[in-house]
Amino acid sequence: MRASVGILGLALAGFCMAWLLLGWVGWVPAMVDLFGVEGMRTPAALTVGGLLLAAIAFWDC
Repeated sequence: MRASVGILGLALAGFCMAWLLLGWVGWVPAMVDLFGVEGMRTPAALTVGGLLLAAIAFWDC
């Protein structure tokens, strides 16, 4: 159960990171174009939340 929650957190963070990198290249709409500068808190919070979820899930496994 904990491993699947950790993998979910890593997948969420990986998705946001891949979207950021692909947006810089121009293959997908950039996060800044979609959310605006002020709205960048939302994907940043999702990324940090996913990493925290993975860290808690994989801690002492």
